[in-house]
Amino acid sequence: MKIRMVCCSVVVALMSLAGTPFVLAQFGPDVEPPPLLPRPSPSPFGRESAPEAPAPPDAVAEEPVEDARPPAEPVDPRQIRLHLMDGSIITGELSVDDIKVQTEFGLLTVPVERIRSFTPGLDSYPQIAAQIAGLVENLGSDDYPAREQAHKDLSRMGVKILRSLEPYRNDDNAERKRHVLEVIKELEELLAEEAEFDEPTEKPWIHGDTLVTDQFTIVGKIVQDTFQVSSKYGSLNVMLADVQMADKAGGAKQPIQKRLTVEGAHLAQKSFKSSGIRVERGDKIEVQADGQIIMTPWGEEYMSSPDGGEMYGWYANQILAGALVAKIGNSGPVIKIGSRSTFVAKASGVLQFAIGMSPDFANEGYAFPGQYNLRIKVEPQ
Repeated sequence: MKIRMVCCSVVVALMSLAGTPFVLAQFGPDVEPPPLLPRPSPSPFGRESAPEAPAPPDAVAEEPVEDARPPAEPVDPRQIRLHLMDGSIITGELSVDDIKVQTEFGLLTVPVERIRSFTPGLDSYPQIAAQIAGLVENLGSDDYPAREQAHKDLSRMGVKILRSLEPYRNDDNAERKRHVLEVIKELEELLAEEAEFDEPTEKPWIHGDTLVTDQFTIVGKIVQDTFQVSSKYGSLNVMLADVQMADKAGGAKQPIQKRLTVEGAHLAQKSFKSSGIRVERGDKIEVQADGQIIMTPWGEEYMSSPDGGEMYGWYANQILAGALVAKIGNSGPVIKIGSRSTFVAKASGVLQFAIGMSPDFANEGYAFPGQYNLRIKVEPQ
């Protein structure tokens, strides 16, 4: 796959230097849909002959332009950035002078100024640990739907739970053992797939909390279960169980990686789905997407990928219906994403996604079952 992408990039570059227009298109079967009503007929427009009428103000394809963010101002070394489980980020000064960690060698007290990052382990998420245990128990249920639902729920929890499933590899219950081994295999394949994207979006939890200082790393149990953070929005109380990880607010910022599903109900004309990631002007954003949605107006056998399809018409100029799109903030211009896109943020705001649809069918009550599966990486500049 990487070889094909590199070759394609070289061809595009050479043709651009030669002044030759180059268009990538994904063509489906050149077949008319069955004459079922009220199905629309395929769009008569090809990619080169898209409608010339100007797109709506919020539906203009944006070309990425390099735009560096101004240098960051010096930050108080006591400030810390908390990445919460819901995807939001809080930056501020901790009210405590130090964080205490109980280890097998005794209690360690680490000044906040010396902390580089900390990541809670599974033992700091008792509700999640109990949920995992309950779902694993249901894998051995006599009720078939309960077993299947538990399998699906564990798979959705992602690679973070891999180590929690290890003790059940040789479970006495044959049905539970079979399901556990299948879920482990699914999650290991997902972890390997994400490694091709770059650093995995998620890593398997360990039971202890991990705290990284400027000299060494500590694994144990963070004693404080609540933190008070003074931010520009006021004082906030944050539970350790709500923190995914914390790092220093100053210095080089770490890339943000996240998975997101965009369901067919999120049409660009109706509602965008928030990624929960706030980007700043100049940030580099990379998105990969796969999946399918059913293009119901044409029939249940007609599908669209994140690239959209020419036979379904156009959402806006140069954006096919069915294509994955994005915008930054509520009023930002729409950006064409497709199955893969890398661009630089021209403004600051929350990154949002939706599916572009032909205006003729977006507001006619049609459902578009299915979803696109996104892998998002933001590199702060």
